[in-house]
Amino acid sequence: MRAVGLPAHPDAELLLSHLQVSVADDAGRILYVNRRFCEASGHAPEELVGQSYACIASGRHSPAFFRELWDTLRAGFTWHGELCNRRRDGSEFWVELTAVPLPAADGLPQRFVGIGTDITRVVEAEQQARRSETRFRGLAETISAAVILHRGGPLLYTNRALERISGYSRDELLRMSIYDLAHPAVHDELRRRAEKRISGQDGEPETYETRILTKDGQVRWLEISAAHIDYEGGGAALGTAIDVTERKRAEAAQRHMQQVLRQIIDGDPVPTFVIDANHVVTHWNAACALVTGVAAGEVVGTKRAWAAFYERERPVLADLIVDGSIDTQIDTYYHGHSHRRSAVIPGAFEAESFFPEFGEGGRWLFFTAAPLRDAAGRVVGAIETLVDITERKQAEASLQRAHAELEHLVERRTAQLAQANAALEEDVLKREASEAELRRRNDELQRVNQRLQQAQEQLLQSEKMASIGQLAAGVAHEINNPIGFVQSNLGTLERYLADLGSVIAALDAAAAQLPAEHPAARAVARAKQDSDFDFLQEDLPLLLQQSREGIDRVRKIVADLKDFSRVDSGQDWQLADLRRGIESTLNIVNNEIKYRADVRLEIGELPQLECLPSQLNQVFLNLLVNAAQAMPDGRRGTITLRGGHDDDRLWIEVEDDGKGIAAEHLGRIFDPFFTTKPVGKGTGLGLSLSYGIVQKHGGSIEVRSMPGTGTCFRVMLPLRRGEAADA
Repeated sequence: MRAVGLPAHPDAELLLSHLQVSVADDAGRILYVNRRFCEASGHAPEELVGQSYACIASGRHSPAFFRELWDTLRAGFTWHGELCNRRRDGSEFWVELTAVPLPAADGLPQRFVGIGTDITRVVEAEQQARRSETRFRGLAETISAAVILHRGGPLLYTNRALERISGYSRDELLRMSIYDLAHPAVHDELRRRAEKRISGQDGEPETYETRILTKDGQVRWLEISAAHIDYEGGGAALGTAIDVTERKRAEAAQRHMQQVLRQIIDGDPVPTFVIDANHVVTHWNAACALVTGVAAGEVVGTKRAWAAFYERERPVLADLIVDGSIDTQIDTYYHGHSHRRSAVIPGAFEAESFFPEFGEGGRWLFFTAAPLRDAAGRVVGAIETLVDITERKQAEASLQRAHAELEHLVERRTAQLAQANAALEEDVLKREASEAELRRRNDELQRVNQRLQQAQEQLLQSEKMASIGQLAAGVAHEINNPIGFVQSNLGTLERYLADLGSVIAALDAAAAQLPAEHPAARAVARAKQDSDFDFLQEDLPLLLQQSREGIDRVRKIVADLKDFSRVDSGQDWQLADLRRGIESTLNIVNNEIKYRADVRLEIGELPQLECLPSQLNQVFLNLLVNAAQAMPDGRRGTITLRGGHDDDRLWIEVEDDGKGIAAEHLGRIFDPFFTTKPVGKGTGLGLSLSYGIVQKHGGSIEVRSMPGTGTCFRVMLPLRRGEAADA
């Protein structure tokens, strides 16, 4: 040690053996370490000597910290402070270091001695204390209760909760004492309690309620829990305060309501008593005492409400309500008496009983018991009222006696009237039988009349169709004659025109042999020009072709007219092509449809159907006309005809995209004389007759419709007449 300039002293080794000693040069390299330094760092001397102090640096201190340390030493001054180093195993240890520069011959320090004391436990204790304080402050700042630490003077600590309760800021509170917050009425009492608490004296309650004034002058009630603690070498009071102002207000309101309730009950002329959740009588008004003869002092505060009414202990209605057993127990205690649930008050019950000991001749009392509930809806008691119904019961008894006498008189009178009534009943039975017979005959006549009316309408329709058919057949026959010779003449005219063409061609050939200046050639050319011969020669064949097409169309219409009427078929069943009949019907009603809708025919080949063709043609004519008339004004619609078949039946659909039929009318559309068309636009018989014709063929008509979308009628027919008879 003397080699590095350490002072010689007999006790130096002993003195330095408890300290961490190291010597470094002006470059910061370690020249010497003692055993205590090595034990603290965990390094052997040879691992440290010649190294920089960086080998044990913990990294907690900044470079500026070390620059300030070395600048102080190199300037010749002693440096003192706390330093954190790192052991060889990676753990940290703290040293309270005193570094002393050793002057050299030229006066500048070249050696530095560091003497350190291990303060790791002290630092760790301080850190633990700071962490505990941090956790305490974090916890205190988050709880809803106010935390107060004081010694009687300005507050030493408080949290945000007291700011919220008092209205003062944290800075304002830390300049105030707890007495500055106290309400004047409790100031002296609060000071006395606080001084005894700080001094550690016993005898004061740990929890009590007091009042404070907020910054804006409001009164707040606090529930304070306080305790004596040792703080920084002296006694202090640590307390928590909970704002119970709302609870105190609620308690005051409840006391007020109790007082009002007591006044109401006591002043009520209706006999009334109240029990709490423990069946203790809390109210017994004067009217109740008057009726029962039991004074309030005898029952209030007891569980003996029953004693005013019964000789032996048993529950009254209010007791059953408080127990919650009234639904199951009321019949046990009030069996034979009139009892029921109240229709006015939820959870209340009513009953009545006779008490012979009340009054001179006894009294009838009517009880009404209702639950009393707290703000959470829990039953906290029950109130029961009594009504003296003795007079009503006496009146009822008198009425019953009068009623019995009246019944006796009625029985005698009834016996006298029974004989007369028997004769009247016999007459009534005869009259009812006659009326029933008349009604039966009337119903039968109505049914016959209805069938007759329907038969008449069908007969009229059949006669009309027959007349129309005969007229159509006659017109068709009369038209066929002139059409025949017109068509024949058109054929002859075609041949004549062909011959004339040959003659004209020969004349043209002869004229072509003449010189152009020949008078005959000029005359032929002038005649052709005047008559526009080239146009005539081109237009005449077209005129003849159009005439033939017109004649063919007339013949087709006449044929369809004859086919639609089928006068020659009469009412005989025959095999017919239903598709051909529909095509004929479309030609007949074309003038009715063509201005309102387009027709799409989607019917392929159908098998021969045994039917009455003219009647089925009438069905499809009615359906097509109805479909055309269902189109809304101003819009051209579409009528689609579809068809198909299976082994036994075929079906035809007539669908339109018109107005549709309302749901309330669908059930009546086949009724005779029912129509949705304006007055004068329909008789209401078309669908009814169509329905009858289809039924006659053993088929059916189905309809589906939606207003605004359209309607579809589906006619289903059996292929053979025998199948129709079975159907």
